[in-house]
Amino acid sequence: MMEPHKWGKAMAGKFSTDLFRLDGRVAIVTGGASGMGRRTAFTLADAGAHVVAADLNPAGLAALEEELKGLGLLVSTVVADISQEAMVHNMVEKARAISGRIDILVNSAGIGARCPAADYPLELWQKVLRINTRGSFMCAKAVAPAMIAQRKGAIVNIASCGAVVGWAGSVGYQCSKAGVAQMARSLAVEWGPYNIRVNSIAPGYVDTPQTQAEAALEPEFFAERLRRVPMGRGAQPEEIPGTILYLVSDAASMVTGNLIATDGGFLVA
Repeated sequence: MMEPHKWGKAMAGKFSTDLFRLDGRVAIVTGGASGMGRRTAFTLADAGAHVVAADLNPAGLAALEEELKGLGLLVSTVVADISQEAMVHNMVEKARAISGRIDILVNSAGIGARCPAADYPLELWQKVLRINTRGSFMCAKAVAPAMIAQRKGAIVNIASCGAVVGWAGSVGYQCSKAGVAQMARSLAVEWGPYNIRVNSIAPGYVDTPQTQAEAALEPEFFAERLRRVPMGRGAQPEEIPGTILYLVSDAASMVTGNLIATDGGFLVA
């Protein structure tokens, strides 16, 4: 009979709800000032993690910090542009200074950019991939030394349904999100021996400020996307972080390299 892995032994006898607790862990959430990132920061802090929320929006970070601390939750904030390597390393050092550990990274920061492919400016293409794909990789690369040293870590990339299917007018965004999903698969294989798990989620339409602004410019396009959702609606930001909590928790200790849809059934319709 196969000898149980030491991690499996450590989990033996734990109650199922205990597996979702993150007490004592340090979690970086990029894009933490608004939308899915903000709700993820709340969820991970409520599960016991000390959350380091990073964003380009100082006012949004200040509001998040005030609210979380008002609830007695652990949070730190740092202004960071994930396309700038020096700012990424500063973010990671601030997180590591808390307890010497980095247990979780959620790559939520990103931008959308719609334009017909024939007119798509190369400058816009470069910007989208620099932030969404290159920025997410720089964050993962920056936390890797700590996670490798401690022989444990969990990374979740926010991809998109657009990483899997095509639609017109989003070639740069879709390529950037497909890159994020493939990055998770590659890192899951390379860092698996260190017990570092890397996964992605694929949201569909989520009612964030960014999506609202885009929908106001192209109401028919977004209405058509919603009509294709079997559940008949888009998601609210608070409906996404439960999947992220699962993926970064011990409940998902054997889950890595996956792209999990949180799309109301869009990809199967």
